Amino acid sequence: VSLHSKKMMEGEVPSIKALIVLDAEGKRIVSRYFKFDLAGLAAETTFEKKLFEKTSRVNAKAEAEVIMFDNMVSVYRNSSDVWMYVVGNPTENELVLVNVLTALHETLNAALRATPDKRNLLDNFETLLLIIDELIDGGMILEMDASAIVNRVGMKGSDGGTTGSETTFTEQSFNTILASAREQIARSLLK
Repeated sequence: VSLHSKKMMEGEVPSIKALIVLDAEGKRIVSRYFKFDLAGLAAETTFEKKLFEKTSRVNAKAEAEVIMFDNMVSVYRNSSDVWMYVVGNPTENELVLVNVLTALHETLNAALRATPDKRNLLDNFETLLLIIDELIDGGMILEMDASAIVNRVGMKGSDGGTTGSETTFTEQSFNTILASAREQIARSLLK
């Protein structure tokens, strides 16, 4: 029995090893590593630099590209001056990883009401972090529907014209996030 078949028989939930967003120079904007065997920040930075060098010459604006890198399946896409990566186990289904990357890109487009670029992501960094938290938890994929993630994040007032420090959550947005948390806790208790 192959490793992939064994994983499916055991009912393992699809997961990712890392979600990385880099700028046009290969410098980190944000990254999240989950059960990834890298020893510290220096190893993470080296991995990101090598991954960027391998992928930066490919035009991946229209759709995600898939590569095998460092014995990991990596899917990536660039948007303006930003490169987004989702890294998974070599046995992970590439289509699942592509769907996670697509959900990230579509959610950022909808929440920021603009094409994700470095300045927009840094100005709305807390929104970026909330989107990642709604998409992935501990490497497990929580949601891949962009509209559902945007609704949970509750950034209805973000028009791209305000900086991150000027953006505040409304009481309604807070209540939406709180209701979502209650719902997730209730679901986990019922299982």
